[in-house]
Amino acid sequence: MQRPEGLTRNSDRIVLVVCVGLSLWVMSWGEDLRVQRATKWAHFVATPVENVFQFMADLRTLRSENDELRTRLTALRVDAAYVEARRDRIEELERRAGFYERHRGQLRPATVIELLDGRIPIQAVVRFEDESDCAVLTPVVNERGLVGRVTQVLSPTTARVQLLTSQESRISVEVASSGVNGILAYNGRGFSMDNVPLGSEVSNGDRVFTSGLGKSVPRGIEVGKVKSVRFSSSDLFLKVQIEPAVRFNALDRVYLVTRPGPWYFRPGDMFRSEADSSGSSTAVEAVEP
Repeated sequence: MQRPEGLTRNSDRIVLVVCVGLSLWVMSWGEDLRVQRATKWAHFVATPVENVFQFMADLRTLRSENDELRTRLTALRVDAAYVEARRDRIEELERRAGFYERHRGQLRPATVIELLDGRIPIQAVVRFEDESDCAVLTPVVNERGLVGRVTQVLSPTTARVQLLTSQESRISVEVASSGVNGILAYNGRGFSMDNVPLGSEVSNGDRVFTSGLGKSVPRGIEVGKVKSVRFSSSDLFLKVQIEPAVRFNALDRVYLVTRPGPWYFRPGDMFRSEADSSGSSTAVEAVEP
């Protein structure tokens, strides 16, 4: 809708009169006063604009500094993770070195060059540092415990090892605190200690070692600890789950047991001495491997 023509002419006249009046009023000022007030008005108008531009510049600077700080923080986190991994690696190497030095002459060092058959390996190929006279069923250990047994000698410097994770592996083991015997087996999901009669003294956290029965593996090599114990009145045996001591998907340095030695922990000695001191008739005689 358009405004009436007369109203439009009146508005134009009013604007013209105001502009002329302001012009005459400003011209009536002295030169110094005009400059002073013009400067004041320009400053009044320009200051908010300058503040906006300064704020935008500061915001860009803050974003740039924030990006740089985030980059540095990420780099520091990566460095910290690297240092932590190196520290763990150094501690592991020191542990291995101490383990080997304590048992030098009883162990032959070897390096795992291949892990076979799946996410959880069941076999490994190892290479000796020099020619070896190892034989089938020679036990293989690392600083944590029993790894497996040699199943095939491939050359004077290499051999194939059946790991405890193979479902064909069966190792006689015993609970250190009570001397209860069983068979260590792997069912594809986890380790169990089979053939443990109901009523046997087995508790969560008990350490489990090789028993020496069967003669292929000396007595006293750690294999893990009891993870859980379940039973049913309809069963003849306990269901004992074992948490292994060895990480089979991270094998690197291993050792062939060239001969059994006094360095093996002898669980029979431990619980026999406890039984003797208490006068119990359940003492179990330690058997030489």
